[in-house]
Amino acid sequence: MKEIRNSLSKKIRRTGSKVTRMLVDNRGDLATNTIGGIIVAVVIIGLLIVAVNAFFPDFFSDMFGKMSDKLNTNW
Repeated sequence: MKEIRNSLSKKIRRTGSKVTRMLVDNRGDLATNTIGGIIVAVVIIGLLIVAVNAFFPDFFSDMFGKMSDKLNTNW
């Protein structure tokens, strides 16, 4: 009877320690947070570009046109 109680208590402790390790495990958090931050930044920048393009339709074409004119005058 004592052996059964000891084996059960060992199993319970092992299971408890496994659960604790699983809950405390934070390996990969930095990579996950970094990738998530990059994705959020790309989405925000994309939304800003869409908003600027909606309110100022010729903004980017004018900007790139002026840049190409300046570059062509220097060559």
